[in-house]
Amino acid sequence: MKNLIGIILLGLIVSSCSLFQKSSMTQDQIDEMVAENEALKTKVTASKDLEDQLALARMQADEAMLKLAACEDASTSKVHIIVGAFKNSSYADEYSAEMKKQGYDGRIIAGPYSFNLVTSSSHESVKSALNALGNIRETVIETAWLYIE
Repeated sequence: MKNLIGIILLGLIVSSCSLFQKSSMTQDQIDEMVAENEALKTKVTASKDLEDQLALARMQADEAMLKLAACEDASTSKVHIIVGAFKNSSYADEYSAEMKKQGYDGRIIAGPYSFNLVTSSSHESVKSALNALGNIRETVIETAWLYIE
């Protein structure tokens, strides 16, 4: 009798053990978790790309500050307000024509890394360029920026 009670108790303990139970997740839930994992991996990759872009922007800002300091020392530099930068020269030509239609300078100048830069205006001093930049950002394109030759 003791053996029978012991066997019954052992059977109850073993049957309630989580090692012997089936998974409580359905295949749809597993697929959903896999999809969420892939989405998170994509977000991490995008985040790393944004970090790289931020680092590049910081380097460009530092370079611009150095050029600005040099420009203030030498009055021979030209300061341009750039409204577009294109690798493809035909795109630069089209945008330049559009800027000229709107009454802006629309000149194309050679920029760094083989970019064709489209200007809205050019100035002799950084101060006058900064004053004009605010207006260009409000009326033409908010991502306009200064380029110092």
